[in-house]
Amino acid sequence: MAALITCKQVAARGDLEEFIRAFNAGPRRLCMKDTRGQTPLHVAAISGFCNIVDYIIEQNINLDTVDNEGDTALHCAVRNNHVDIIESLLDAGATSSITNLRHMAPLHIACDLGNLDALEAMLKKNVDTMIRGEGGCSPLHYCCLNDKSECARLLLKHGARPCQRCDMGYFPIHIAAKCASAQTLEMLIQESMKKGYDRATVMGFKDKENNMPLHAAVNGGNLKAVEVCLKAGALVDCQQDDKTTPLHLAAAQGNLDMITLMFELQTANFSSALGAVDAMKMTPLHRAALFNHVQVVEFLIRNGAEIDSVDNTSSTPLLLAASKGSWDSVLCLIQHGADIYSHDQNSRNFLHLAIRFGGKLHEFGCSFVESIKNLLNEKDKFGCTPLHYASKEGHLPALDDLIRFGAALSPKNNDKQSPFHFAARYGRYNTCRRLLESHQGPSIINETDADGLTGLHIAAKNGHTKILHLLLQKGAVINRDNDDNTPLHYAAAQGWTRCMRILHDVNTNLIDVPNQHGDTALHLAAKNGRVSAVKMLLTLGSAVKKNKEEKSFFDYVIESKESEVATSVVQHERWEEILLAGSSQYGCLFLGLIEHMPSTCVLVLDRCQTFSEHDKRSPDYYVSIYLCPMYKNQQNKRIILQAMVRHGRVDCLSHPVCASLLKLKWNTYGLWAFLLILGLYSIFLACLTYFVVTSDSLYYKTDNSTILSDNENHGYDPKPAHNLCLWIVAVYCMLGIIKEMVQMITQKTRYFADKQNLFEWILYMTSLVFTAPFLLGCSYHWQWEAGSLAVFFAWFNFLVVLQRLDFFGIYVVMFLEILSTLLQALCVFSVLFVAFGLSFFILLSHESTRAYSSPLLSVMRTAMMMLEIDYMASFNEPYTDGDDSTLHYGVVTMLMVVIFVILMPILLINLLIGLAVGDIESVQRDARLKRLAGQVALHSDMESKMPLWLLSQFDQPVYKFFPNRCRTRMANLWSRVSGSDLEDQAESANDGITKEIAEELHKQKKKLRDVSASLDKSNHLLRLIVQKMEIHTEDEVWDEGQSLTCRTT
Repeated sequence: MAALITCKQVAARGDLEEFIRAFNAGPRRLCMKDTRGQTPLHVAAISGFCNIVDYIIEQNINLDTVDNEGDTALHCAVRNNHVDIIESLLDAGATSSITNLRHMAPLHIACDLGNLDALEAMLKKNVDTMIRGEGGCSPLHYCCLNDKSECARLLLKHGARPCQRCDMGYFPIHIAAKCASAQTLEMLIQESMKKGYDRATVMGFKDKENNMPLHAAVNGGNLKAVEVCLKAGALVDCQQDDKTTPLHLAAAQGNLDMITLMFELQTANFSSALGAVDAMKMTPLHRAALFNHVQVVEFLIRNGAEIDSVDNTSSTPLLLAASKGSWDSVLCLIQHGADIYSHDQNSRNFLHLAIRFGGKLHEFGCSFVESIKNLLNEKDKFGCTPLHYASKEGHLPALDDLIRFGAALSPKNNDKQSPFHFAARYGRYNTCRRLLESHQGPSIINETDADGLTGLHIAAKNGHTKILHLLLQKGAVINRDNDDNTPLHYAAAQGWTRCMRILHDVNTNLIDVPNQHGDTALHLAAKNGRVSAVKMLLTLGSAVKKNKEEKSFFDYVIESKESEVATSVVQHERWEEILLAGSSQYGCLFLGLIEHMPSTCVLVLDRCQTFSEHDKRSPDYYVSIYLCPMYKNQQNKRIILQAMVRHGRVDCLSHPVCASLLKLKWNTYGLWAFLLILGLYSIFLACLTYFVVTSDSLYYKTDNSTILSDNENHGYDPKPAHNLCLWIVAVYCMLGIIKEMVQMITQKTRYFADKQNLFEWILYMTSLVFTAPFLLGCSYHWQWEAGSLAVFFAWFNFLVVLQRLDFFGIYVVMFLEILSTLLQALCVFSVLFVAFGLSFFILLSHESTRAYSSPLLSVMRTAMMMLEIDYMASFNEPYTDGDDSTLHYGVVTMLMVVIFVILMPILLINLLIGLAVGDIESVQRDARLKRLAGQVALHSDMESKMPLWLLSQFDQPVYKFFPNRCRTRMANLWSRVSGSDLEDQAESANDGITKEIAEELHKQKKKLRDVSASLDKSNHLLRLIVQKMEIHTEDEVWDEGQSLTCRTT
């Protein structure tokens, strides 16, 4: 580093001999950088010692090395205006297009600093004059930015184009105009005129935003730049694409000095610009009035601006100023004689707009007030008078002025709505009060609009309780509208419970009044999902009626799936009455809940069970199951349980209520029926099994006429036990076939959808084929084959029968579900078995074991290879024994074995395992549903065959279960075997957790409601404090209610 500093110091002093000695001591020092990233070449270029620079150039080092700022030695030389060094560097091949960290090339630096000598030196070396720098600016842009006119002239002389835009879309002339670069601007104009352009054309060049130079200068707000443009020949009345003149822009800014300058420099064109209109047909006066630049407005009027010109909305400057709350400009225009009787395109006069946007009429002077009395009751395009707008906006001073000046209170708009209707709609309490306390108040309190709505209807519809109180105190009559809706209907439809309470306290008969469609307030609240309204109406005693469509309010709740409303109804004390009301659509409302709202159905089931107050471990502790709200008779009982099965409502079926009901049915008659079926089937299975086990399947004759009794040496010795077993099996199968045929007739197409029926047919037919020849004294080969199938399906069907039991059932059903999935997957991938089987048939058809001797055997062997490939005996030994006859196609065979191992044992087996157990939760859910569905089907089938008098013995409205009562030893043993106690404990635990969560959520919701109520009370208290302390607020001017427009005072 010391050597480097010495070299730099020598270069800064310009002592060539000493520099050469330092260089010879260490040639690599020329490329070393200091802390600022500068090399000795940078230092020599900055210091201006050309001899040092020339010596360094002779050493053939990189001349484009940059420092920490991105500057090369050429940048440094140009910045310091060292012409000889610039020429030396360019002659030596230094690159002139490198930009530093500020995106400036050496040419940009020369123009930015005005280093004319450096610029000329580079231009002589044919440096690119159009090189882009920061923001896409050319060197000419930099000249215009700093008013370097001589540099600009030199650039133009060497081919720079003034028509090049920067990245922001500006031409150099726009930059000169915005930056008030007068000399450069004039020079650009002169150079452009030499190329055939006139002055007006040059000043009409447009940038990316279609701004002319003068427009750009006005937008920049630079008064000197505007003066330069004006003196350069830019016209005040020139218009852009949007027809805007510079005077429009200056008027919108309120820049009076700029407008005065335009007037002084171009008086004739200024007068023309005063009448020019933009794309919206606005004059400069419109723009000034719009933004409330009162001094500009007065100046423009004094110099000849048309005071009543209209824009494309037919608005004069006065109307435009009034519509934006520009009251200073309004006063100025009125004082200069603006027409207050003009109208815009919506036929609104000055009074409409002034009142709508908060104008105070008494501030405009007495003469003005007298002149506008003819406008008080004038209607606009929508039929609204100024009083309509005052009532709508809640502008109290304007309202008082209009009433004092004699405005009519009863005129109605095109929808037959009066100002009082507007005030009631937007919640303007003070407005309503002042209208009702006027001399015309009694005549407007019960006025109706086109739909027959009074102020009472409108206030109830929009939830304005204070207005509702006011109207009822003033004696408003509770009428019906054109659809026979009362105010309570509208309040209930929108869920305004406070309004509902007020109306009910006044007239309790409103609660069950139907409208034209037969809908009560309860119907409308349910249709619109208003939870609080429904709860309040039920609490107030609203009757559960049906409308003209024969639908109750709960039918609409189910149709629209309003879960919150349904939950509130179920949790209400009148829930039983509502569910027992019936439904023309569903027959039973509980069926609708099962189909559309299963979560609510679970809540109903929760309400159907109650727990005694005893200790949960006490023997007297019991659970009451109340079933009347779900159904009224045994037929509905079966339909409801079947509906749960049909719609897959596992949560409902496994609910303690349904589980207890199924358990009751099971213990009452289901268990005995099942034991009877199981006993008969066990006898059949035992007889078939005994015969198969005690008989020899190889003792048969191929002669079809062989009789067992004559076959003394090699036949069967008939035993009475065998004959008894055969007859029992045959009779059972015949009865089973008759049962299946009866089911086929009764169930029709549904019979063929049950796979269990197919298994039973196979069982009965194979058993008959097996036993019948023996009963006739014959024995055949195919008979024993049928017997093997019969005994397999008999035991398999026994597994299916066991699924009725709680403990075994879930596992049996899961087994069948997984079996179904595996069979489907194997059917799909059987293509692979055929593919590999046929390949191995070709390659191994002469193998010693003959396992691949036929296509069918080859496919079978391929399937078995998935479990045990037997590689050593089947492939390795034949491949290595040296005998070509044992494995003729060795290489291809081994390749196929590798492919087989990858696809079948590895990929396919893992896939099948994943399908079998991957979604075990879904399998368990489906198995649980099927088990419960089987129980429901069993009980429903039995109940359909039992007489009603017998069923009535078991049908009770309330069931009580004592879970802690002692049971017999046999019952305890059966519970342990069946696992019912474990299931009950698990369900109780889950129910406990669910209830805890539900209770916690209910507590949190209650806390939120309490917080909301507390905030409302605090807000009301603050308003009272403000009133007592006589603090002046905006409420003295603007009435309460909905905020509709941006208010400017």
